[in-house]
Amino acid sequence: MSRSRYVDVEVADALRQMRKIARVAQTQKRSLRPGRNELRRMDTGQLVNSFRQETVDRRIRGVEDTRWDSLADELERRDLREAADEARRNAPYPERGSETALGAVAAGIVAGAAAGSYRESDKLEEAVNDRVNELGGDELLVEQQRETEPLTATEYEQDLEEIGASEEAQEAARFSGNVNGENPAEGMIPRAEDVEAEIISGEALEEVEEVEEAEDAAASM
Repeated sequence: MSRSRYVDVEVADALRQMRKIARVAQTQKRSLRPGRNELRRMDTGQLVNSFRQETVDRRIRGVEDTRWDSLADELERRDLREAADEARRNAPYPERGSETALGAVAAGIVAGAAAGSYRESDKLEEAVNDRVNELGGDELLVEQQRETEPLTATEYEQDLEEIGASEEAQEAARFSGNVNGENPAEGMIPRAEDVEAEIISGEALEEVEEVEEAEDAAASM
């Protein structure tokens, strides 16, 4: 079995355990679930934890159907086909026990954590990512296909529309995009004129220091 297949089997098992444990443990409810564009930026641990949160949210609202097509599409894009099938399967609370190392560890973390703790999510994501790395994750599509560029304003608006966010939330996103620009990454990169200004400022500072040194020398004579 290929390394990619090992990752697929273990992630699928972890998703099954997240669905089952949702009956007995509840995490802090999130305000919005991620859309397709945000999912593309998530590492494997975040994808598993997002499934966990979505399953709990639906359980709280009394929704028995836990199929999540956008997550399934993302898992499939990363060559995790069994995990994608699990995300698409309408089987809310299977009694099937864990069958892999990752499934057992993930189930233990969630079952033993205090309900609603942020640390639970951190530990779950860390455990999943550690196991994926052990299996060669950096060399596999599960990580190679993950996008690392920040969400653009347009992508964020698309996600809000996809998940059916309120009109107020969508309007706030449009306003933020107009104010901050389409690509938030651009704000992190210094513009050429800014770099030039810094260089000029440095040269000017040196000239001031030279003048001050000359004045001090003249005053001491």
